[in-house]
Amino acid sequence: MKRLGYIYLILMLVVTPEWLKSQNNDRWRAGSIKNLSGDVTALVCFIQEENNKWTDVEKDQALANVNVSNSWLEEQAGRYDVLLNIKTVVLNDGVPLEFMNINNGRGTGKERVDWVYRVLIKEGYKNSKQAYRKLKRKYHSKQLLVIVMTKEYGRSYSMRYASGYNKKKYFTEGMIYYISYQENASTPAASIAHEVLHLCGAWDLYTTYAQTSERQSKASELFPNDIMFRVDHNISSLNVDALTAWLVGWNTEEHDIFEWFRPADFKP
Repeated sequence: MKRLGYIYLILMLVVTPEWLKSQNNDRWRAGSIKNLSGDVTALVCFIQEENNKWTDVEKDQALANVNVSNSWLEEQAGRYDVLLNIKTVVLNDGVPLEFMNINNGRGTGKERVDWVYRVLIKEGYKNSKQAYRKLKRKYHSKQLLVIVMTKEYGRSYSMRYASGYNKKKYFTEGMIYYISYQENASTPAASIAHEVLHLCGAWDLYTTYAQTSERQSKASELFPNDIMFRVDHNISSLNVDALTAWLVGWNTEEHDIFEWFRPADFKP
């Protein structure tokens, strides 16, 4: 029996996929976008207030930013020999959904985290989990995320799911993208890629309500061009460095210091 046990253990080690050995198997990899690999579908939905509406030119530019983000993420995945193909689908035929009092993201950690849910309800779904099941069948994709785009200005942020959360409200994951991060300052495409990586387990590497300045200082030494450390209008100046790649399952080589960077909002 012992011999059979050893054989079984060896077989498990041989056939275990590499991505199971990396950080991406923690409690944050449980929602509608578990792995940033293979075929992924990004569902784009425009929202607006009655007195601040999207123009066609603005929508085209926002979608162009999505495409830049997608291409960059695919290229970065390729650096780690990971195949990634992100398809963009525009919901509601591109017609913006209207809401009252769309909040401006300010990076406080107190912003609304139910925008994906609210959009899906307005699209006619009963809840987030049902929407995922139907959208998965409709677009033949198990890996789904929603990009909610608003005319308001603010700091874009992700709305991620973790095991233990309310599945009916939060299972379908996504982000909210503000056309400007402050008045008259356009939001770069890199912000979209940054938030998508959050959905797949990546951590902020700059000072936030949940991240320390000490870790930012260390990240500036080790990962100065990592997109989780900074965003830039020139996305080609950025990369997915070893830590972030490990968090999203692209890099299986773990270093002791990686866990030291865990922020308070990604508790294990």
